[in-house]
Amino acid sequence: MSFLNVSGKNFLVVGVANRKSVAFSVAQLLESEGARVFYSVRSQKRKVELQKILEDKSIFICDFEYEDQIQKLGIDVENELEGEKLSGILHSIAFANYTEGLQPFHKTKRKDFLQATQISSFSLVELVNTCKSLLDNEASVVTIGISSTLVTAENYGYMAPIKASLETSVRYLAKSFSRESKVR
Repeated sequence: MSFLNVSGKNFLVVGVANRKSVAFSVAQLLESEGARVFYSVRSQKRKVELQKILEDKSIFICDFEYEDQIQKLGIDVENELEGEKLSGILHSIAFANYTEGLQPFHKTKRKDFLQATQISSFSLVELVNTCKSLLDNEASVVTIGISSTLVTAENYGYMAPIKASLETSVRYLAKSFSRESKVR
């Protein structure tokens, strides 16, 4: 018996970059415990790289900057599930434009901050809404963050407050779904 009790369950893991990514490690652990994992990567290049490692696994492309791609991911996963449900989603996405190097927070460009917020934080809300009908009643949604609303991680640049936003979004999503389920 699996210590995680996930054998035979389905999980969506988004934000897989390579063998060193947190998302990849979590997905591998889930699979070693008997779970079926659907992988999501940002680009065709990443998909090709991952296919060499994972061979026959379901790998989807989704650039979380674009709402239509998030919606397509939900449709693609639903088609793969063939009537089954997801037991969980892992959101492990972080993107920031550091082409000009790490700058003090007050020098962050608006367009860079908004882009990073969309991809690294708000995408969780869109993903959960897209996959809501695919989640079983006991499903979990987990996200990976490195900062906290109580810590100032200056060495992470403007991503620190964005990850704090992600951390808070998880709480609001949980509360929102909790209220919604009581209304039904």
